[in-house]
This record gives sequence, structure tokens and C-alpha cells, in this order.
Amino acid sequence: MIVDNFTKIAISDPELNAYMAKFNIFKNREIIYPHEETIKENHITDTIIKNSVLVFGVNIEIFDEKLMINDEIFILDGHHRFQYIIEKSIEDFFEVVFVDINDIKIESYNSELLIRDDIFLQKILLKNGFSVSNNSKYFISLNKTKYFSEDISDISELYSFKKELLEDLIILPIRNDDNTDKSLVNFTPLTAQNFNKNTVFPCKSTWITPRFDV
Repeated sequence: MIVDNFTKIAISDPELNAYMAKFNIFKNREIIYPHEETIKENHITDTIIKNSVLVFGVNIEIFDEKLMINDEIFILDGHHRFQYIIEKSIEDFFEVVFVDINDIKIESYNSELLIRDDIFLQKILLKNGFSVSNNSKYFISLNKTKYFSEDISDISELYSFKKELLEDLIILPIRNDDNTDKSLVNFTPLTAQNFNKNTVFPCKSTWITPRFDV
């Protein structure tokens, strides 16, 4: 796909390619894929849509001064705004940022722990096979101490467990650039290779930088 009328964005990391463009999201909705779920009460309005940018992760090539992207676009920031545009059938051009999906940094989205640390360790982690000594690449961290589980076979299973913790009000997402007095829980970070059109992770699973908040 060729994107017209784009502008390269100057950001602090010179190795990262990011471009601003006007894009008809509704028209291209069949090739735009979320990587996170949305929630019903999200307070999105027309004003928010008009005064913010959606960020899309793509494979980018510049050929003969033309911006070329693949026909598989992943939402990096703006899941609820995308849903709003689709539900309202808003066929208009919106400002979006295209960023090379292979250049972004993906971290686990912070979660505050809503119960005592010792209860979380004994009744949640240890009961479900998590231990500091297990040999596994999948972990949950409590205040940066990692607890691994040999019972977790893939990243989707780990994030299904995160969804259970969210639904049981054991953890609550908090922005990674916000401060809190509560204990912090994190999970093995996702990678761009985990994104595919058939998999959607829980809401607030990833903290992706650079940020393009406006």
C-alpha cells in the first residue's frame, strides 16, 4: 500500500522511522488489527478523535520518495478510538502515525497490586506454580522480583492469567509514567512477533515507546 502526503517525524531516536499522514481508517478497517481488547466504558468522543493521533505499527519501505507499508496494520495506540470510528462508521481522514513495528520498544504495562503482597505471593503465585527458581521464560514480577512458571507454555497463556487477575480486581493498570505507592506487578513483555491478526491480548498489556500523545 502506498501512503500519500506523509511527513517524517523528528524524534529522539534517529534509528526509528515514524511518519505522520492523513488516513481513512474506516475504509481500511479490514487490514487494521488490534493487539489489545477494549472496554465498554471508555469515554471516547468526537472531540477526542479529532484532537489525537492513532499510532499504527507496520513494515515500512521508502521507495522513490513514496511511503510503502504492508497490508497488515497493527494498532499500537488508539484501540478505543479505532473502535469508536468503526462503530460510528466515520468515513473520514484522520491524522495517524505510522511507525516501523520492528523499531518500537514494548514493555509490560504496569499494574498496581490491590491486595497485600504476602497474599498475592502465597495464594496467587505459589498456588499457580510460580517460583523464583523455576526454569521458564515466562514470569510475573512483583516489585521487580521475577516469579517463573513451568506450567505456562506460551505467552498467550500468561496473559490469559493476567486477564483473570484483572477481572478478579487483584491488579489494576497504571501508566508506566505515573507514580504510585502500591506494589507493582508486571509480566513477560510481548514482542512485535507476538502480534498477529488472530490474537488479542488483555486491555493495557503493552507500554509502547516512543509515545505520540498529544
